Amino acid sequence: MASCCTPTQDRTASGVLTIALAGNPNCGKTTLFNGLTGLRQKVANYPGVTVEKKTGRCRMPDASWAQIIDLPGTYSLISRSPDELVAMEVLRGLRPDTPVPDVIVVVVDASNLQRNLYLVSQILELGRPMVVALNMMDVAQRRGIQVCPAVLQEQLGLSVIPIVGHKGRGIPELKEAIATAHSAPMPDWSLPGAMLEELLLVGGGLAIIDSEEHLPDQVGGVGYYSAGKAGEGTARLARYQALAERLLVGDRAGDLDEISRREPVGSLLGAAASRMAQLGIDPMQADIEAHYRWVEQVAKLAMRHREEHAATDAPMRPRRKNLSERVDAIFIHKIWGLLVFAAIMACLFVTIFYLAQPIMEAVAGGIDALGIWTTGSMNDGPLKALLADGLFAGVGAVVVFVPQIALLFMFLAILEDSGYLARAAFLMDRLLSKVGLHGKSFIPLLSSFACAIPGIMATRTIENRKDRLATILIVPFMSCSARLPVYMLLIGTFFVGYSAWTQAGLMLSLYALGIAMAALMAWVFKRTLLKGPTPAFILELPSYKIPQPSQVLRQVWNNSAEFLKRAGTTIFFISVLLWAMTYYPRAAKIPELSPARQAAAQREQSIAGRLGHAMAPVLAPLGYDWKMGVGLVGAFAAREVFVSTMAITYAAQSDDPANSTSLAEAMRADRYPDGRMVWTPLVAVSLLVWFALAMQCMSTLAVVRREAGGWGWPIFMLVYMNTLAYGVCLGIFQIGRLLAPPGAL
Repeated sequence: MASCCTPTQDRTASGVLTIALAGNPNCGKTTLFNGLTGLRQKVANYPGVTVEKKTGRCRMPDASWAQIIDLPGTYSLISRSPDELVAMEVLRGLRPDTPVPDVIVVVVDASNLQRNLYLVSQILELGRPMVVALNMMDVAQRRGIQVCPAVLQEQLGLSVIPIVGHKGRGIPELKEAIATAHSAPMPDWSLPGAMLEELLLVGGGLAIIDSEEHLPDQVGGVGYYSAGKAGEGTARLARYQALAERLLVGDRAGDLDEISRREPVGSLLGAAASRMAQLGIDPMQADIEAHYRWVEQVAKLAMRHREEHAATDAPMRPRRKNLSERVDAIFIHKIWGLLVFAAIMACLFVTIFYLAQPIMEAVAGGIDALGIWTTGSMNDGPLKALLADGLFAGVGAVVVFVPQIALLFMFLAILEDSGYLARAAFLMDRLLSKVGLHGKSFIPLLSSFACAIPGIMATRTIENRKDRLATILIVPFMSCSARLPVYMLLIGTFFVGYSAWTQAGLMLSLYALGIAMAALMAWVFKRTLLKGPTPAFILELPSYKIPQPSQVLRQVWNNSAEFLKRAGTTIFFISVLLWAMTYYPRAAKIPELSPARQAAAQREQSIAGRLGHAMAPVLAPLGYDWKMGVGLVGAFAAREVFVSTMAITYAAQSDDPANSTSLAEAMRADRYPDGRMVWTPLVAVSLLVWFALAMQCMSTLAVVRREAGGWGWPIFMLVYMNTLAYGVCLGIFQIGRLLAPPGAL
C-alpha cells in the first residue's frame, strides 16, 4: 500500500501544529509531555466523558507554537475502555472537540520494544505523519538491551529519535523531527489467503459505496492514503483494503459502524464471517498474529547488535537476574510483599507526624499573629467577628494542615514515579480477586487516598461496567486528604499524651478500617447487585527508577494549590456562612452573665444552635452534641469544613482573639450543663469512625452521577454508606460506654 509523504510544514503553514502523544501505559509519555510543555499546560475533561484532557503549548525550532495533546495510555486502537476509546477517536480525528492531529508522536519504551511496536503497527495504518520517540534508552542499556535507532528507522520508514524523557535528552532532536514528519508506507501484513480474498470482496463493496456516495476522507482513520507515487488506482485500492481489514476484524469505531451496515458491505461482511468461521479463521486473531509477525521481525533486526554480541560470547553463561528482578522477588512476594507494603504505609504516617508538626505549629502561630494584628485595633462588631471567627479561626484552622497534606501528596508521587505503585497493584490483585474486584481497581482505590474524585475517574480504565461500578461504590471508603485535618484534630487533641508511633498507629487503623469495609462491601456487591465473574488481571510492571524531583514537586504543588484554592473559595464561603449562622440572631446582653456564659447563650440561640438542637435526638446515641451536628452538616460540602466549623463555634466564647484559647483546649474544656465532658476519647473514636465510613462529599456524588450516568447510584451510595456509618458508630459508643470503667466518661 502507498501513502502520502507530504512534509508536516506543507500542511500546517497557516495554522497551529497539533501534535498527539500516544503510547502504552508506563512508557514515559506524560514525562515527555511535561518536558515538551513545561508549565504551559491545561487540564480539563473531554466533553461528554470523564476522561482527562491534558493539553499544552510547545515552542518549535522555528519559534512557532505547537499544541500538544497527551492521550491516555493504550495498548491497542481496538478500544475497550473509555480511556482507549478517547485515544482512538482523537488519533482518527473523530472528536469534533479536538483538532485532527497533524503529527502523531508514538512514545516507545526501548526496554520493551516488541510489546510497544504493536501500537506503532496499528497507528501506521492511519497513514498520518508520525515520529517515534524511543524512550528509556538508559533503562534498556542497564538491562543489556541494545536497540539500534537507525535500523528501527529504516524498518519503519519514519524518524526514530532516541530520548531519555526524565532527563530531557533528545527533546531538541525530537522537535526537529516533528517539524519534518511524514507518513510511512504501510507494511504488507501476511494475512491468510482466504482472508485476503474476503478483503477484496468487501473492498469491492466499499468501492461501490464510494462511487455512489463519496466516502469522507477521514473514514477509518486512513484518509491520508492518496495517489502518491503509486498512482490513483493503487492508492484507492489500498484505502478500500485498509477499511475492509478494519471491518473484518470487528473494529466498530464511530465512523466504521455506519459503513458496516450499508449495502452491499453489510451482506458481504456477514457472508465473509460465515465462510471464515467454516475455515476456522478468526479475523481478529489473524490480524493480531500478522501484526506481531511483522513486529517480531522489526524488533529482531533493531536489536541485532545485542544478538551478535551474545553470539560471540562463548561459552554461553546463564543470564543473571537484574536488580529489578531481585527487588521484585521481595516486593511482590505473597508474604514479604504485604509486609513491605504495610511498613511503607506505616512509615509514611509516622513521618507525616514527625516532619509536619513543627511546620504546622509555625503556620498556626503565623495565622494567630496575623489575626491579632488585623483585628487588634478594630472596634467590636460584626466585621471584627467575621474576620476573627470566620476567616482566621475558620479558614485558618484548615490551612494549618497544608504541610501534612503536601507531605502525603509528596510520598504518593514518589511511590508512583519510582514504579512501586504498579507492584502494589499486582500485590493487591491477589486480595482484591478474593472479593470479586479486578486488579485494576487498586490504582483508583489508592488514588482515592489523595481524593475520591480522581479515584472515581481512574475507574474508566476498567473495561467491565459492573467491575467499574463496584469500584466506584467503595472508592469513598478510602481516607482522602480532606479527612486528614479531622483525623489530625481529633487524634492530636484527645490522644496527645501518646507517642507519635501510637498516634500514627491510630491513624493507620482508620485507613485500614476503610480498606476493610471497602473489601467487605465489594464482596457483597459482587455477589448481589453487581454479580459477575472476576476477570483476569494483566499488568505491565514498569522499570524502577529514581523519582524525578521536578515531577514530584509539580504534583505536590498542583495538589496543594488545589487544596488552598478550595480553602480560599469553598471553605471560605462555608466558613462565612457558618459564622453568620453562629452570630445571628444576636442574643440580648445580660450584664449578670460572664462573657463565657453570654457566648454560650449566643450559640444556643443562633441559627446554628437551633439546627444543632433539632438534630440532637438523632446524634445523641452516637455521643455527639449539637455543635458536632452542625459540623457534620457543614462537612457535606467538604469534610475539612468540620474543623473550621468547630473553630468558628468555639471561637465565639471570646470576643477578644488575643485572649481566646486554642481549638484543642476549648474542645477539651467543653462541658454539658451537668458538668459532664462533651468530648471524651470514646466520642472522638466514634467521630473518627464516622468520618472514615460516611459519605460526606457533594463533589464526589456529582462525579459519581456523571460517571454512572444518573442519580440512582450516587443516592444509593449516600444512603448505604451513611446508614453503615451510623450503625457502626452507634455500636462503638454504646458498647464502649458499657465497658468503660466507672468515672472514665
